[in-house]
Amino acid sequence: MDDELHALVEDEGVVLWGQVVNLHRALNARLHADIREASGLDGAEFEFLLRLARFPGPRTHASKVAARMGHTSAGTTKLVARLEEKGLITRTRDPEDGRAFQVAMTDEGERLLRAGLKAHIPQLDAEVVQRLTAAQRRQLQNLLARIDPGERTR
Repeated sequence: MDDELHALVEDEGVVLWGQVVNLHRALNARLHADIREASGLDGAEFEFLLRLARFPGPRTHASKVAARMGHTSAGTTKLVARLEEKGLITRTRDPEDGRAFQVAMTDEGERLLRAGLKAHIPQLDAEVVQRLTAAQRRQLQNLLARIDPGERTR
């Protein structure tokens, strides 16, 4: 390997990104199985419902939820349609902007989100939370918020 390629491979950003990808892959493999078993939701469905639940009020624009997930509009349209077909959300035209849709979680959506979270939280606690001190958790949250494109859309 020549010096230029070696320098590129060892670039700080490339190494850091590799660590983030590895962590994400490992945690997803461990944590999503529990969510699916408890709720039947796949990762994107669970994440959409979770992020929707964090918005104030009963309704919000699907595009706002998707922006926090880092999804494209095409991917969002398919996901929203799937969630609506399953009876987990309702979708209505925005009364102020007829081109946009607002979404709200149904009782069934809330039930499955609750079931997924009850399975998810103990696993998160064991795999992430308990491995860090309270100060480290706050520091990690602050660092991730600085680089998360979904957080920057708030």
